[in-house]
Amino acid sequence: MIPVSKFLHQLAAVLFYLVGASFFAAYIFLRNDIGPQWAAWWMQVADIPFIAVSIVYGGLSLYLSVSGSGSKLLPWLIGVPLAVVFVVLVIFNFWLV
Repeated sequence: MIPVSKFLHQLAAVLFYLVGASFFAAYIFLRNDIGPQWAAWWMQVADIPFIAVSIVYGGLSLYLSVSGSGSKLLPWLIGVPLAVVFVVLVIFNFWLV
């Protein structure tokens, strides 16, 4: 059976690449005036989910690469700074526009 952290890492990887590719496609559509209103809408709506998936994918990648010792403190040392980064990015997104 696959561990939960490894499964979440794989799921986050798939979502990261799908949402990232959709952002790339939306940018290309926006620059070439192919449905620019929809491309701009997608880039405004999906930025927070993309940030969340990116942080989960990056955090789990870091955790899986250094988790050999089985420390109980390691998830907190990785998770808390990433949660702070996520909150700061959400604040920048909504209040500093």
